[in-house]
Amino acid sequence: MAEISLNVRAYCKIILHAAKYPHAAVNGILLAEENKTKQSKSLKFVDCIPLFHISLSLAPMLEVALLQIDGYCKSKGLVIGGYYQANSNYEDMT
Repeated sequence: MAEISLNVRAYCKIILHAAKYPHAAVNGILLAEENKTKQSKSLKFVDCIPLFHISLSLAPMLEVALLQIDGYCKSKGLVIGGYYQANSNYEDMT
């Protein structure tokens, strides 16, 4: 089973993004350290990049954002490791 960890910086950015827009759905990308070995079964999220609030289904803007994030990751030795989303309604679990 893989070991997954989320450092404080990434966690705080996710929480602050949701807290800044409590009335809206928010999403973002999780950045992880690049594994040097294929046998490594750990994933360490070291940062996140908040993307959108209010409308999460903006495909053209998402494509541009992902291209820019990918370039940033290559320059920093990171990889896109995940995605987060918080719905606008606390009761909405979809």
